[in-house]
Amino acid sequence: MDMIGFKGQVQEGLYHTKDVFAILWNRVNGTACLVGVSASLAVYWLIKKTRYRLPPGPVALPLVGNYSLLGDSRLHETCARLSAIYGPVITIQIGPLKMVVLNTIEATIEAMVTKGTDFANRPVTASGMLLSDGGKNILLSQYTPTWKLHRKIASKALRNSLRGEKQETALDASMAEFITLLTATEGQPFTPHAYIDHALFNLMSGLCFKKVYQFNDKTFKRFIDVDNEFIREFGLGLIEDVFPILAIWPSQRFQKVIGLLTEILQFTYDRFQEHVDDFDADDIKDISDFVIMARKEAEEEENAELLDQLTDEHLRQIVTDVFFAGFETSRFTLTWGLLYLAGHPEVQKRAQLEMDEVVGRARLPTLKDRSSLPYTEAVLHEVMRVATVSPLGIPHAARVDSMICGYDIPKGTTVAINHWALHNDPRYWDQPQKFNPERFLTSEGKLAPIPDSWVPFSVGRRVCIGESASKPELILILSVILHQFNIKLPPGVAADYSPEASGLAGYIANRYKIQAEKRE
Repeated sequence: MDMIGFKGQVQEGLYHTKDVFAILWNRVNGTACLVGVSASLAVYWLIKKTRYRLPPGPVALPLVGNYSLLGDSRLHETCARLSAIYGPVITIQIGPLKMVVLNTIEATIEAMVTKGTDFANRPVTASGMLLSDGGKNILLSQYTPTWKLHRKIASKALRNSLRGEKQETALDASMAEFITLLTATEGQPFTPHAYIDHALFNLMSGLCFKKVYQFNDKTFKRFIDVDNEFIREFGLGLIEDVFPILAIWPSQRFQKVIGLLTEILQFTYDRFQEHVDDFDADDIKDISDFVIMARKEAEEEENAELLDQLTDEHLRQIVTDVFFAGFETSRFTLTWGLLYLAGHPEVQKRAQLEMDEVVGRARLPTLKDRSSLPYTEAVLHEVMRVATVSPLGIPHAARVDSMICGYDIPKGTTVAINHWALHNDPRYWDQPQKFNPERFLTSEGKLAPIPDSWVPFSVGRRVCIGESASKPELILILSVILHQFNIKLPPGVAADYSPEASGLAGYIANRYKIQAEKRE
């Protein structure tokens, strides 16, 4: 880096140092502020004195780090650009938080597969602890025997729910109303997000709680409204998660976000409690019942150690994780999918020709048709690549001192996979910004082996538990849409692929409008 660039970074850091001190001074008393700052500086210089050879990155100042990155809505793209300067593994610092970002599949596989247990923990944050009942869920808890038990139970519950025709029956019911709702738009412009939300919400609610909701149901409407507001408010993260001392005196924004989150989680907690109250071991209806049964079996075995890991809080967190694993990212993916189909009518036409040849017009597509619809599946793969809905994923944390690509990674360091960089790596993807499903096909039109650099569900020990539910549901819903409707943009409107939100909560399509014309 040249001297002018270095001076610019230092000047920017010093400028933002004043902002941080102002926040601290306004939120805490002067003595506590000075103690907190002194402690942060002491830790910083202690780390500096330790002879770790960390991955390179932009110059970071004590306390503020690379402060400008805190408000970067395209942090995934910024990290990809920085990797062109510093290499595939970089270090950035936001406040006192050091984060190592992996920008290639090679670095990702080394860290998350070859050395998977080294990086299987999660960072501990103020919001994360509140989200997880104090670290009791699968998504954010540490890599422990308890975590392994909960993941095993969740995986078995999902397999049980997806076995035979159970998932397809749930999907059929969800899709029947979806078709009715889209048909009722009569080809007029509309925003599809709520319809997609409803279909996926009912699918996961049916699998987890054996309960579905009408489109105008107040409970469903309120859940979606609060969830969307939470995503907007959470945005690029909370300063209390960067400066933990501030969680003692939380900001109004932090309190609002936690309030929204509490209301969202209360929905799944209440549905689960209903199952606890009415549980019948002879009638296992859904994922909630399956999870409760795991505790009943431990009670029969009088296994005290197991029962300590299967409290009400643990069980409701398992079910909540499964619900959101099949709902949240799937709805973001499908809203992007409809936009890309509307913006690429030639892709839509080819998928519909394939659909008509395989399925015909007399029936709806089913999951049994999946292997005969390679182009349709390629369309989904390309949507998940070009619209990476979780660009930096859920961060990992080092459990032990380790190394990645020859660099030291101290225990406790936050490590993130830049899924966006992997999905746009020109070594694996020709013209990565172009929407082209054919990149997933062989010259004979069959599905090609998926490149290593396609990781929408992440990799390693913390791979998404919802993959087994999400991918089939996305394939079938997309197939039904293509089979039943021509998706178009309103006359004179060009496709706008800019996101409504881009941050830690997700990469979310804008509130575009389309037309759904019923196919004959």
